[in-house]
Amino acid sequence: MKRPCELIVLHTTKYAENAFVVHTLCREYGKRSFLVRGVGKQVSPAWFLQLNILEAEVSESQRSSLWTLSHFSQPVPLSSLRDSLGKNCIALFLSEVLIKTLHEGDADEAFYAWLRGRILLLDSLGAKADGIHYANFHIALLKELCEREGYEPSQNELLAFSEDSLSDMEMLAGKNFQQMLLVPLNGTRRSRIARSYLKFLEYHLDTPLHIKSLDVLDSLF
Repeated sequence: MKRPCELIVLHTTKYAENAFVVHTLCREYGKRSFLVRGVGKQVSPAWFLQLNILEAEVSESQRSSLWTLSHFSQPVPLSSLRDSLGKNCIALFLSEVLIKTLHEGDADEAFYAWLRGRILLLDSLGAKADGIHYANFHIALLKELCEREGYEPSQNELLAFSEDSLSDMEMLAGKNFQQMLLVPLNGTRRSRIARSYLKFLEYHLDTPLHIKSLDVLDSLF
């Protein structure tokens, strides 16, 4: 059976000479991996950059849980995101966090719509001279991710997980996403805040989160 599907790319794993396993978040299927054949020939690897939003055709199989994707299109090109080193590094970081925190399956259309909207917002944000900057984007999304997963930090938990960033975490606790983007932070404070949110997620998910791409963000922002 074949059916259309919209998905957000989280990660890719090489499967064969011209094939990828693409790890995605789908509107219809939740977190799910698919096989893509013909990569580098009929299919461009550029389709599968982190946080790309794609439309594709899913070929379901009764013999294998690894269904296939084909016939790709990109309803939103995300040209600003792809032209910016900083935004690309944020996309890499967020993809790594999401693939390590989301459970397989469990389709949640509200969560998908939220993430899709945040990706479009990241693409639309300009440089500092244009107003709202995106340097705080990853920590604002981490805070929202905690809240959407039902793990909004209490005052006691802030004390346990924030260490040197306690005053910043308390200050951010009452701010919404847009307000967090406007908070003036230096790189050191931003890094401490991100690591505190990750420790908080680690505790509640009961799994280690070794997010390698955070070091790259630390060097940029």
